[in-house]
Amino acid sequence: MLSKIIVGSWSTLIEISLWLLLISAFVGGWQASGFIGAIVGLVGAFIVGSMFLGAFLVLDDIRKTVKIIEGKK
Repeated sequence: MLSKIIVGSWSTLIEISLWLLLISAFVGGWQASGFIGAIVGLVGAFIVGSMFLGAFLVLDDIRKTVKIIEGKK
């Protein structure tokens, strides 16, 4: 029961962490170098976040697709 709740909420937790990463990079870049620093921080955080957390979102999407295919049998 608990494992299904954790697996079900995993994609939501990853998405929240990605948004928090982007917001904190924007604010940190703004504090460091103003508007240009905020944009650079935002782009850098997007690249790093997509590299590390994007793979987990792809795996979650594959899991959901397999569940849909299993339901059609």
